Amino acid sequence: MSRPGPSRRRLEAANALYLAGDFDHAARAYRDLLEAGWEGSSLDLNLGNALARAGARGQAMASWLRALRLDPSDADARANLELARAQNADQLVGAADPPLHERLAERVGDLTAVLLFGAAWATFWALLWLRRQLTRSRRRLVGAAATAVALLALLSGALLAWKADDRRTPAAVVVAAAAPVREGPARALKPGFELHEGTVVRVLEARGDLARIRLPNRLEGWVASADLEIL
Repeated sequence: MSRPGPSRRRLEAANALYLAGDFDHAARAYRDLLEAGWEGSSLDLNLGNALARAGARGQAMASWLRALRLDPSDADARANLELARAQNADQLVGAADPPLHERLAERVGDLTAVLLFGAAWATFWALLWLRRQLTRSRRRLVGAAATAVALLALLSGALLAWKADDRRTPAAVVVAAAAPVREGPARALKPGFELHEGTVVRVLEARGDLARIRLPNRLEGWVASADLEIL
């Protein structure tokens, strides 16, 4: 029987810590694996579970969101995230539901989007080549199929563009119990309001130890970068 490798043994040790109720050390062990290059939605899920049990709800939400980016079908991560969101103190006035394309981009993994676009693009050109080899009576059917596949390629290409745009303004989770929000990048300014643990924002830019963020209701402000965990 082959022995498990070092990373596998470290994962088993982290799982043992979690099962023993030592959630702080389990979370640290899971993080060490991530920093060592170990990848997988299940690892982010386990890290989130350990952080939640250790009382770090905002950091747990960030881990579950990362798990869903890797595997949008992860029902456990999605259920845990929704339960955590229900505990958020911030109720954002004027926040509309995300547009359809953003919800679609969240539900489709990066690799799936790339494969879908590549398959549609290759099929489109294959159908065009095939159409030239057929008799006139059969070209119309193949042409219709090529049009449908071209539409699929355009939609999947748009999906990739939406995902790229999402990376340009990354999401972040407030991990501090309370994060003062100021109108400008200066701590001397009096905070206009506070955000609380678990609120998800978009990071527009960073300046020193401060970050300009945007809320789902389009309200913007500056917070300490240490109060956020960027996805």
